[in-house]
Amino acid sequence: MAQRSERHHELPQWLQREFSPDSGKTVWLGVKASGEIKRVGIRVAFRRINANTRTDYLPVPDGRIVPTKSDLDEKLLAKFDSIAAPAALRLIEFAREWWRHGSDTPPPSPHDVQICTQLILAQFRRTRESQDEIGVGDDKSDLYLDLFYQRADECGQELSPPQELLADPQVIGLLADLAQNHRATFASANHPILADKERDFLAPLGLRIFVADTAVSEFVIGSHGVTKLETPGGSDTWLPLAPDVAIAFSNTPASISIAECTAAGVEAHNHAALTCSAFVAGRSEEVIERLFASLD
Repeated sequence: MAQRSERHHELPQWLQREFSPDSGKTVWLGVKASGEIKRVGIRVAFRRINANTRTDYLPVPDGRIVPTKSDLDEKLLAKFDSIAAPAALRLIEFAREWWRHGSDTPPPSPHDVQICTQLILAQFRRTRESQDEIGVGDDKSDLYLDLFYQRADECGQELSPPQELLADPQVIGLLADLAQNHRATFASANHPILADKERDFLAPLGLRIFVADTAVSEFVIGSHGVTKLETPGGSDTWLPLAPDVAIAFSNTPASISIAECTAAGVEAHNHAALTCSAFVAGRSEEVIERLFASLD
């Protein structure tokens, strides 16, 4: 039976809606390769067919092993999105209240701070561009073939030489499925070792919030998901939550700080986002146009 293609979003739609000029319906999307700037629906922007669909090979009653599509990892991401969205929206509201009223604004809860630190990492894991950057999509044929031969030896089966297997369309398809499953597992962190490493990574970190004056400058968001800004002390990993609010890690565990981001700081972020992303989106066509003009 034919499998239905699923249209998954590498950036949650609630996050994209914050960059919409018309109540969450559209965004201005810039395509770096062509220089095209167009207004597109939220359901179209940052969409990838079967982004985190996996193929499991399962036994059926007649003894055959058949490929079966699964959205397990996408459902885990959707579950996290449903938890992260209200926490992020409360943090955005806190940032805007701080901008209007200053330091008397009650801070967000420790739980919201923790969720938003997880959100930065989740967005890094989720997009194809960031996965490619760290080699998640690298060719692992040799590793998979080693596992095939090891399993065949355990079962008393003799396989063809590697060069013959790699010419077999069925083997090629199977290797592609395994690589896609690896991406999906990484995106959802649905593996105990990966989950443990993420907890260890986040444990010593807190959160910084940056607020921009949108009368002067606005954040854009890139298809890479997160933006790495080089600093004299190393690099910062930023995630814009709205045209006027972005977050980044701090080196103080379970802490939160907030500060105004200058127009120069916003511009540096936006240039870094465009550098690492194939697409950028924003609330303002003019902001995207100026950003693309800087490439000339």
